[in-house]
Amino acid sequence: MIGWIARWLGVGGPTTARGLREQAHDPDPEQRRLAAERLGAISDPWVRDELLLLLKDMMSEVRAAARDALRKQGPAATGVLIKALEDGDPRIAVPAAELLGELKDPTAVRPLLLVMKFGALEIRAAAIRALIRYGQAAVPALEAATKGPDPWTRMRGEEILAVIRAAAPAPPSPRAAPEPPTT
Repeated sequence: MIGWIARWLGVGGPTTARGLREQAHDPDPEQRRLAAERLGAISDPWVRDELLLLLKDMMSEVRAAARDALRKQGPAATGVLIKALEDGDPRIAVPAAELLGELKDPTAVRPLLLVMKFGALEIRAAAIRALIRYGQAAVPALEAATKGPDPWTRMRGEEILAVIRAAAPAPPSPRAAPEPPTT
C-alpha cells in the first residue's frame, strides 16, 4: 500500500530493470513519463528498446520524455532511432529524424536518404532537415545520391548540397605577403 502511494505521489520509484520496465508499461501516463525520465540516465542497451516503445506512446508528454531520454543516450541511441525513422507514423519518425540530425552519427546518413526518398511528406521533410544539420558529414552520400537514376532524389540531393555548401565557412583567403619596408 505504501509503495502504491509513493508511486502515485511520484516519490521514490523503481530502481531495478524489472521495476523500470513495469513502470514503462504502466497504464498511468504519468508513470510512463517518469519511467522515460529515469531510463534516460541509464546507459544499458535494453533501455533504448524501452525508450523506443515509449516514443510510440499515445500521450505526447510520454513521447516528449522519451525523446529527451534518447537525446541523453547520445550516439548509442542511433540504432533505435533508425528503427523509429522507419515507422510510418510521423509522430514517431519525425522526432527520430530530428534527433538523428542532432546526433550526427554517420551510420544514419543512408537511412535518412532512404526516408528522404520513400517516406511520407512530413517524414521526408524531417529527413532533409536532418541531412542539412549533418553538414559536411553528409556530403559524400548526397553526392552519390545526385548521380542516381531517380530525378527527384537527384534534385533534392543537389538542393541539400547547395544549402550545406552555403552554410560552410568560407576558406580563409590567402593574405598577400607584406611588402618589405623601404628605406
